[in-house]
Amino acid sequence: FPVAIHAGCMFHFNQAIHRKITQLGLVNDCLRNETVRDQCRQLMALSLIPIDEVKSQFQRLKSIMSASLDDLFVYFKIPWVAGVVPIKMWSFHNVDHRTNNTSEAYNLRFATRLSRKHPNIWSFIQLIQSEHARFEHILIQLDAGASTSKPSTKTKAFQLRLDTLYNRFHEKELLS
Repeated sequence: FPVAIHAGCMFHFNQAIHRKITQLGLVNDCLRNETVRDQCRQLMALSLIPIDEVKSQFQRLKSIMSASLDDLFVYFKIPWVAGVVPIKMWSFHNVDHRTNNTSEAYNLRFATRLSRKHPNIWSFIQLIQSEHARFEHILIQLDAGASTSKPSTKTKAFQLRLDTLYNRFHEKELLS
């Protein structure tokens, strides 16, 4: 699939960092110490800035981090910044879909329609054919001007806050 876009999921990215925070025993520090909490959040927010800014902002954060976060920053650098997972896989700057919810929903729908763990080949082929027909109908509807689902009020509010932060970042208001 040469035109497929390979991207990560912001929820799972943040979940991995939160798991590491828990594993390192930093949860109480995050709850009690506002500076530590803010630095952890800033680490997670690196996924929202332009790719070419990530490494410099990581270094900036590292230079001001609390001593208790040393192990967290070492962890973050190896898979996320040093390139085990390319930054473009976990950068959600200017992307429309920051999570893989649509993929997960489709996989659940497909598995539910399959209705058994090991179907025979004929029922599998029949399901693939019906899914193909379903997508053909959806494409026809979209070509005819049907609208896609609208974002929720919560999503709109989040996007508005994020747009404000993007603007402040680009105007260099958030770099200190």
